[in-house]
Amino acid sequence: MGEVVTIGFIRRPHGLHGEVVVTDFTEGFFEPGPGLEVVLLGPNCRTATAVESWRRGEGVVRAKFACFGDRDAAEEGRDWAVAVAAESLPAPPDDVYYEFELVGLAVETTTGDDAGKVVKMYGAGAHDVLVIEAGERTYDVPFVKAHVISIERGAKIIITPYGEV
Repeated sequence: MGEVVTIGFIRRPHGLHGEVVVTDFTEGFFEPGPGLEVVLLGPNCRTATAVESWRRGEGVVRAKFACFGDRDAAEEGRDWAVAVAAESLPAPPDDVYYEFELVGLAVETTTGDDAGKVVKMYGAGAHDVLVIEAGERTYDVPFVKAHVISIERGAKIIITPYGEV
């Protein structure tokens, strides 16, 4: 497996047979099917395993992974990341981006001035936020249309009207 991309986090066990509740980052446009190989990333641990089931309901995902045979095993996976091979992800819709596509992109103002580089992204309730590093400074840009005018996938550039927000 080449580059892996985090698609969610295991929050807690569910039931007695090793099922877990997963916080899903894909917004439902990627549904890991039975047999798909995933990587579970825990503290000092990287476990390759297969998806046995992945189902949505009541605002959460309930998943079963082959490596969790019972509730005690599933408890060990609490707060572990769930990752898949980047090449197994479908292309998102035109106006949707995976986090790994944005981190590392150059940021420019609408006038073409260098405004830094995206170093990470985080959720802030109503919307995500891009963390931009520009030399010695780090600043946040809300990931909304008013602050992110366009994203040019091919050129690997994000255009924003501001040099610093």
